Amino acid sequence: PSRARHAMTDEELLWRASFAPRVRPYPFPRVPKVAFMFLTRGPLPLAPLWERFFRGHEGRYSVYVHALPSYRANFTKDSVFYHRQIPSKVS
Repeated sequence: PSRARHAMTDEELLWRASFAPRVRPYPFPRVPKVAFMFLTRGPLPLAPLWERFFRGHEGRYSVYVHALPSYRANFTKDSVFYHRQIPSKVS
């Protein structure tokens, strides 16, 4: 989803991640999820294997691809990796 992409700096991300919810009863149903971050310099060599791993568990995970800024992912719309690349900076 487009909400996975952002233009926040590291400081803004840390500030946002430091929030703790103050509402005890959540106003929406919560679903337990696991987040997967793929750190790569280029194409994901085992992407088809991961596609099979995630199949059938939609809504139970979040996927993020953290790659070099120069890498342009080429995933189809039905891929779990489609539009999941987060911006990075060369350090």
